[in-house]
Amino acid sequence: VSTQSTGNVAMDRTPAFRGHGNGPGNTPGIHHQGTIHLNSETIGMVDAAFGDACTGRVSERPIMEMTIPSVLDPTLAPPGHHVASFFIQYAPYTPSDGPWTEERKEAFVKKVFSQVDEYAPGFSDSIVGYDALAPPDLERVFGLTGGNIFHGAMGLDQLFTQRPTYLCPAYTSPLSGLYLCGSSTHPGGGVMGAPGRNCSRVVLQNRRKHL
Repeated sequence: VSTQSTGNVAMDRTPAFRGHGNGPGNTPGIHHQGTIHLNSETIGMVDAAFGDACTGRVSERPIMEMTIPSVLDPTLAPPGHHVASFFIQYAPYTPSDGPWTEERKEAFVKKVFSQVDEYAPGFSDSIVGYDALAPPDLERVFGLTGGNIFHGAMGLDQLFTQRPTYLCPAYTSPLSGLYLCGSSTHPGGGVMGAPGRNCSRVVLQNRRKHL
């Protein structure tokens, strides 16, 4: 189970988290600069979210990763405003109780925002616009099969030299001169650049062999 939904939110201020208020003039603090994890304080919460997805249901209290890039790059939003990105798990591509519809997506978004309010009261009131992408949207917009940002499950049978399959080890493919990189190759997803770096090294090594 590795499908998820994503969202981009425009806000008229930074979220004021409980116990970590904003600075003078509602300015962001250092705690706004990294990845903010919500609904994942305990293993039990993570397991519950995963358990929902294993039965084909959208997680009742999904695990949320929130970043606010405008805190570090103010050119992303007008003065005093901010943008946030959400990575939300888990959201099955085909829920067991019916397909994704605009109404279902809207209800899910409202649930997510209300749960963020539990950590940062007033978050929902700060929203001036948002864009939400369910798994079918990720597939349609970005070509991610099944809405899977990892381009294939990162299970034990698809890791290391088995990624994406044992037929294509070490960033090579059955077609001479065609190499693979990205989330489908080792070490997988995470926006770290490692698959591309590793692939480029393999390309250079193979070129030297033919010089």
